[in-house]
Amino acid sequence: MPKLQETKIADIIPKKLALILRKREGANGASTTNYRARIWQVKQKRYAHLTIDAKNQSDAIEKAIEKYSSLVGDINLGRDIGHRRRHLQNYIDEFLEIQINRARDGQITLKRSEVIKHHLRSLVRFYEEEKKPNLDELTRRYEFKWHNWRSQQKVQLTGKPLSPRFRNNEVNTHKMFFRWCERMEYLTRLPQLEDLKLKRTNEPFPEKYYNALLKASREDINHWNKKNFRIAWELMNYRYVILLMSGIGCRVLECKNLKWTDIKERKDGVYLYIHGKDKERTIRIPERVYGHLMDLRKWKESKVPDYNPTSYPYVFNAYNKPKTSNHWAGEVRRRWCRAAKVPNPNDYELVCFRHKFITKALTEGAHSLTIANYCGTSQLMIERTYSGLVPAQVYDLVFKNVPDDALSRNETPKWLAEMLPQPSVD
Repeated sequence: MPKLQETKIADIIPKKLALILRKREGANGASTTNYRARIWQVKQKRYAHLTIDAKNQSDAIEKAIEKYSSLVGDINLGRDIGHRRRHLQNYIDEFLEIQINRARDGQITLKRSEVIKHHLRSLVRFYEEEKKPNLDELTRRYEFKWHNWRSQQKVQLTGKPLSPRFRNNEVNTHKMFFRWCERMEYLTRLPQLEDLKLKRTNEPFPEKYYNALLKASREDINHWNKKNFRIAWELMNYRYVILLMSGIGCRVLECKNLKWTDIKERKDGVYLYIHGKDKERTIRIPERVYGHLMDLRKWKESKVPDYNPTSYPYVFNAYNKPKTSNHWAGEVRRRWCRAAKVPNPNDYELVCFRHKFITKALTEGAHSLTIANYCGTSQLMIERTYSGLVPAQVYDLVFKNVPDDALSRNETPKWLAEMLPQPSVD
């Protein structure tokens, strides 16, 4: 077994800095020596041992003093200067602890803290492939190499290239981490990195294909309702999310958060309480949208005997589960788009139905402020993002044209009524 011997050969600054000579003797009798600066850390109540590259004791003392002088600020601030603190993961662990505390305090969601953790994993992989440079050097290499390095990575499950949107979100998380490191004085420079250009995401679903899309959804649901109603359950959720987003311009997350108790009937109409990540509002909805929601509820009650708002509070709950599905398969939407002969089905995410509502309302005369308030966004965003603004007013203008496939709340569509249990005849 190799033998290791350490000897203090100089007390450079009493109780603060000492020079250690380390001698290691190998199994073959050969020995090696090196110098180490031993620095006392008051807050951590332990020594930090830093290797000194020197050929003799005099040179080692001089370099130990230089090393101590460069670190005295960190020592006084209580930062750990030991070997462990020089690894990127240690900085990340400290940063993530702050994010978790922010989530506990309600400053960010717990999901957001998990996303931050996930985004930082790629930074660690980059750091390791770059042979673990210090933070300042890491930011320099990140600035010049990151985009090229990350462009070669694939989505683990599908093998597809990472989307520009995901990569931009990832970079924004990394920048947040680097800014924190700068505030903590762990690094002296920030990387300058531009976001990747994104394809325009506010393209509304084409009105000319909307009815064909709804027809495709009905046929698909009818098919699976006979074979496997659990699959039909998810398809029904998907169809009625599209109807809801097209009908009132809500967001995907707002659909996922929607509960049966959020629907309120009043003397002057039906109102919906809508809440997403950090925004909430109560809006009046047209009778046909209320009819869609009630149709969905009738169908679910016909499939699950004990289906009720108490046991299953969420409108778009997954089959046999009280909560909403975490993910709605985009392949369903693309399949329906292909059946409806929609060009480039991959260009239309679920949000396109929100955009469809907004652009239609604007072109039909609703004022941007009206739409902004109704859809839970800012007038500035509406005016920057959408065109065709013509000054006019309110609710009737927004909903003056009843789209095909829309019915009053007391009329269940014939295709859906055929799947519901028929009343017995005495």
